[in-house]
Amino acid sequence: MRRGYGGTTGDHAGVVPLMRLPISGWTVRIGRAAADRAALEVYEGRRLTDVCVATPVSVSVLRGAWRNPRGGPGWALAWGQLPGGVSTVTAEFTGSGRTPVISRVPAVILEHTYWVAEASGDFAGVIVHAGPALVSGRLRRARGR
Repeated sequence: MRRGYGGTTGDHAGVVPLMRLPISGWTVRIGRAAADRAALEVYEGRRLTDVCVATPVSVSVLRGAWRNPRGGPGWALAWGQLPGGVSTVTAEFTGSGRTPVISRVPAVILEHTYWVAEASGDFAGVIVHAGPALVSGRLRRARGR
């Protein structure tokens, strides 16, 4: 991502290399948006899946939640923005059926602004614990490579 998100200045100052997530194979990168706000880019392969720009007005505690493509090895991935004053996040990935698998994962915190968490297994939902915030959502199916 370039400084002044939305522009095409060609200036690559401030570009942070992609961080490959080991379980899902997806990648994330922190960049800078307008007014020097942190921005999180999330990629499935080469496809940009999400761009989240930090704002104190409307915090997306759970911004995205995905799982493996059909027929592939099981994994789950979720990300979001940290609420003010919160420094740790736990993602609880949940399965479905009669004996649902549950995996609690401490999230990786990026730039004191975003979090990302992933787990191996067959999951259908996620519950995010971020300080007093408790948010849940269903995992969308990834398209695959």
